Amino acid sequence: MSRYFFLFIFVSIVSSVYCQDVNEDIKTQQITVSKSYAPELININKIRSVTTDNDMLKSNKVTVTYELIDAPVVSTFKPNKASPLRLKRNNNTEPGFGGYFDFGLGNKGQLTLDFSTHINIDRSQSIGIDLINTNYGEFNSTQISSAESRFIFGMNHIHSSKKMEAVHKISLNQNKINFYGINEESSVLSDPLLLTRINSGQTRNSINFLSNWRFYNTFLKGAMLDVNFITDSYSSKEEIIDFKIDFLIPVFRMNLLMVPKISHVKTFFKENYFDRINIKSFYTKLETSILLSSIEDKFKYQLGGRINYLLNQSNIAVADFLISPKVMISYGVNGSKFQPYLTIDGGIEINNYSSFSALNPYIAPSLSMVPTESIYDAKLGFKSSFDYGLKMNFGTYLKKEINSPVFKRFAYDPSVVDQGYRLANSFGVIYDDIKQYGLFGEMSINFYKENFFKISLLQSNYDLDKISHPWNLPNIQGSMVMDLKLLKKLRINISARYIGKRPSVYNQVFLNQLPEDSPAELKILPSISQIKTEINYKLISRWQMYLRSQLNIGLVNSQWDHYLLNKNLILAGVRYGFDLTF
Repeated sequence: MSRYFFLFIFVSIVSSVYCQDVNEDIKTQQITVSKSYAPELININKIRSVTTDNDMLKSNKVTVTYELIDAPVVSTFKPNKASPLRLKRNNNTEPGFGGYFDFGLGNKGQLTLDFSTHINIDRSQSIGIDLINTNYGEFNSTQISSAESRFIFGMNHIHSSKKMEAVHKISLNQNKINFYGINEESSVLSDPLLLTRINSGQTRNSINFLSNWRFYNTFLKGAMLDVNFITDSYSSKEEIIDFKIDFLIPVFRMNLLMVPKISHVKTFFKENYFDRINIKSFYTKLETSILLSSIEDKFKYQLGGRINYLLNQSNIAVADFLISPKVMISYGVNGSKFQPYLTIDGGIEINNYSSFSALNPYIAPSLSMVPTESIYDAKLGFKSSFDYGLKMNFGTYLKKEINSPVFKRFAYDPSVVDQGYRLANSFGVIYDDIKQYGLFGEMSINFYKENFFKISLLQSNYDLDKISHPWNLPNIQGSMVMDLKLLKKLRINISARYIGKRPSVYNQVFLNQLPEDSPAELKILPSISQIKTEINYKLISRWQMYLRSQLNIGLVNSQWDHYLLNKNLILAGVRYGFDLTF
């Protein structure tokens, strides 16, 4: 009995085993492999772009503030019947370096020195050092010096582990400019006795400390502390402190994001432009963003709001409490040919001297700081993705701001003859309730792996409440970027900017006039077109050479009236790569 029982078990096991017929072919099938997004590092020779330039056109553009998640990748798997597939190692034939030294010379007094290095202390820690000194050249035909330069020294420390990542950075920044934008047609401002007595230089110094923490596998996702101290040649002082924490709590199939943030800005100017009285501004803002989001399915959303509360302020006319919506709605698979979206945002922005001088380096050190209330900032558009790396983004936007800042030129002040920013060559800031609306578009394409092309356009209309014209705000802006790898060692980068016509103030100059009573006329500034080109050629493994050029098409005026640009700028340089280890 037992013998038959074991025989029955043996027959059952043998019959259940399936052996493939040797003459049968394996069919090729297509399967879908889902994987997380892993960006590929392209072997591009590093050439640091110029930090800033008095010839650089500075403007803001409308951008979509959220990113869509990448879709699963479709892969075709063909099993090999004769032999198993083998994993091929992707060897990088171009060595990378932890440090670079850059030296370049150009016409009009251009000079660049750039030293940067990255040193690994151990498997979890590294430090970095940056030392940059740049002279941007000058315009030779101006009545006073038009030289501009920048010096930057920075150090950072990075610590990473399986549970967290921390980045600490400290940097020193010194930017030197000259208020050389004097109306040369004025006989008063062209007087040599006047020009020899003034000091037209302005030096802005800043110290920045940043500590940024990221945590993994916990509801506490991050924390950030950003501290800035700013001084200038006219005894101006400013301190900016920002601190925020990010919390992310899963709720069913959604995520609850809470971001409390506190901001403090304190600014001091030695004197007002008109009455010579000290200007003191201080604001402390408590902000909390609460968002409920789900971005895994076709229908993606982020719903919530932002609570803004000013704890203390120097200007009691500003509202101290504001609740604004923060919404993102999108439908469609990421990377699809049509994916509509809607975003709505708002809040209170504390303006500061540092951000104003970054937009307009020729502002006077005599400003009244008032926060800007963004009632709403809405964008409605769609994104499209096609084969061969083609992506498009088109839409319309509408935003309304209370106390929105606008740069307006100051009039000539004959009462002070030694301060170079009082010759009708500096700008003040005025505030108005402005509604802005228009269209935007963007198209980009990646082709042949290491080539890129992008073009964007922004059209704007303005509805004003108090001021007569949107001073120095263009009606249309455009940009283009092209990055091409023509040969194995040759790469070309081309960027272009266009700024349309914009209204400006022309102040007439008289000897015995009060600045507040100076007659002003409307002046329409012409459009600006600028093309920058960089050619980078790799000589050997450690040595590279590059050639940068800048071409200004049409008139040589910059975005700011009476500030001229050089017609053509050329700079040639070399870069050496090295490694530093302990």
